[in-house]
Formats: sequence, structure tokens, C-alpha cells
Amino acid sequence: MKHLFCIGLILLCLACASDPQKGMEKKIIGEWCNPYTYESTGELKGFHFKKGGVCEAINIPSLDLKTWSIQEGYLLIKGFSLEEDGKKEVYETKEKIDLLNADTLCVVAHEANPRLVFLYLNAKIIKERVRVDTMSHE
Repeated sequence: MKHLFCIGLILLCLACASDPQKGMEKKIIGEWCNPYTYESTGELKGFHFKKGGVCEAINIPSLDLKTWSIQEGYLLIKGFSLEEDGKKEVYETKEKIDLLNADTLCVVAHEANPRLVFLYLNAKIIKERVRVDTMSHE
């Protein structure tokens, strides 16, 4: 009986340790930028996901982001979109996380037809992996 209890306890610990949502939440903490924007303009634009579900836009003045969360494999971002006339509109996205590792975040928006895919690279590695197209600045 004691042996079965120990096996059950080990299995419970393994299940808790391998919670995919917790793993995603740990991996997403950091700054994620669009490599295509960086390549064409040299600007880092994207999202900063902080611990505790706090989210900020990186170099996107039209977005006043507040929170992020991951639910059932979807990335949810909430905040406000700032219109040119000064009005604030509610901003909410729900995108399926297609790939998330230390360097790459790829999300799929199902609202568009065909589906839209957005790629972000971790800001720590983007300058190593993406060359700025200096020809487009002339």
C-alpha cells in the first residue's frame, strides 16, 4: 500500500511539473518583436510580456496594452487602441500559439480567412538573426 502511495505521489508531481500552460507562461516572459518590421525599418516593434500578466507595446504608440494571459493554448492580450482623434477603443486579441520556444513566438489568428500567421522573435536574438535592409532606407 505504501509503495502504491509513493508511485501515485510521484505521478502527481510529474503531472504538475509538466503543465504545458505553465511552461508556455514561463517561456513567453520577455520582449518579442516583429522581424519583418526590424528588417525593413531597423525598429524593434512588438510586445513585452511581463510576469504577473502585465503587457506593454514596444514602440507602438497606438497601443496602450495592459494584460496578457494564456488559456488553452491561446494568447490573450487586452488593452486599448488609441485613435488619432484621441479616443480609446478596447483592444483584445485571441490568437492560437502555434510555436513558442526561447527564440520564436508564432501565433495564428483564426478570424482572418485564410488564417493569418504572426511571427515574433525574442528581442535578445533578433539583431543576430535579422539583417536590416539598408537599401529600403535610401
